[in-house]
Amino acid sequence: EITGVRGGIHNSVTRIVTKPTHMIGGYAQYSYGFNYYGTIGTNRDEFVVVRKMNKVDWLDTPRDDHLAPAFQAQGENP
Repeated sequence: EITGVRGGIHNSVTRIVTKPTHMIGGYAQYSYGFNYYGTIGTNRDEFVVVRKMNKVDWLDTPRDDHLAPAFQAQGENP
């Protein structure tokens, strides 16, 4: 009512969008119910923020210089 758009989690009034080809067979990735077509509510509320890092530290080198001889003794390069 406030924004004029449809939405919400489990009590939202959504449009019924069904295709006859989705109703046949064992399509487990689709959920059907009264007035609902799509994923469950918890999946609709998840989002991921991805940002580019300036410098990536893979932590693949020894942290301290005194550890380097131990790695070289095992035949690995620091």
